[in-house]
Amino acid sequence: MRWTRAYAEVTMAETPDPETDSLFEIVRQRYGARLTGEQLDDLRKIVRGQVDAARALRAVRLTNGDEPFQRFAAYRADEPLTLPSPPRGEGKP
Repeated sequence: MRWTRAYAEVTMAETPDPETDSLFEIVRQRYGARLTGEQLDDLRKIVRGQVDAARALRAVRLTNGDEPFQRFAAYRADEPLTLPSPPRGEGKP
């Protein structure tokens, strides 16, 4: 059989994943009575996506010296860096 992306998605969907199954089962037991079959199918896909995202995050190895990413903001001299002050006379009794 020829490998294609669609074939991979079908075979991956059929492969049971214990982590996804156990998490979905927790949600199904708590909320299954309130959801339809279609909603449960959608929920299983959402849980699978969350598990995949968690695995991707766990795959990134950090050392103790790794720091969070700092957002770069360029300084512009033409923009004032002061806060607007209230008009005179306000705040006085």
